[in-house]
Amino acid sequence: MIKRNPISCGIFEDVDTARRYDRESRARTRSISKSFASVAREWEITDGKVLDVGTGTGWLAIEFAKEIPGVEVIGLDLSGVALELARENARESGVSSRVSFEIGDAEDMLFENDMFDLAISSNTLHLVKNPVRMLDEIQRVLKPRGVFLVSDLRRSWLGILSKHLRASYSPGEVKDLLGQSKLKSWELRDYFFWLSISSKR
Repeated sequence: MIKRNPISCGIFEDVDTARRYDRESRARTRSISKSFASVAREWEITDGKVLDVGTGTGWLAIEFAKEIPGVEVIGLDLSGVALELARENARESGVSSRVSFEIGDAEDMLFENDMFDLAISSNTLHLVKNPVRMLDEIQRVLKPRGVFLVSDLRRSWLGILSKHLRASYSPGEVKDLLGQSKLKSWELRDYFFWLSISSKR
């Protein structure tokens, strides 16, 4: 196992970088959204408010809203540049009436307690400075019966090929982070390229 090498989360400071990521991430994000929506349906989530933490250019929020038409989705991200693209993507996808975006910090959300029925996040955990704080914030903004779905890259020897893989966590490290967090109930699943964290049902 290679050593973790954290990277800055400021990857969307300019429009060109954001647009390149936007083009490259759409297909991958569609697959993730279908997986998240499948689990949400198993949990009988067909309406309510959903929070997408670290939304980037918005495709996870957009595709999830298309998969489950009864939900309202709010995407949260630190990058104003990315969020402008996210709003453009939502308009072009015909979901802007149900999908909105707000600038904000995953570690210090401005939302009130007990707001969301579901929180989702993909490939953000390894980018934040304090992942335990992000997990705590997710728990805080969820309703008492709210649930969450988080996926992130899994660090492995393939990290020699990608700075994001080098910056990601091992299964053991994620388990430690979860144990330190205020999340009430969680399940960690270990796949070859990624890790999945979800509410335990």
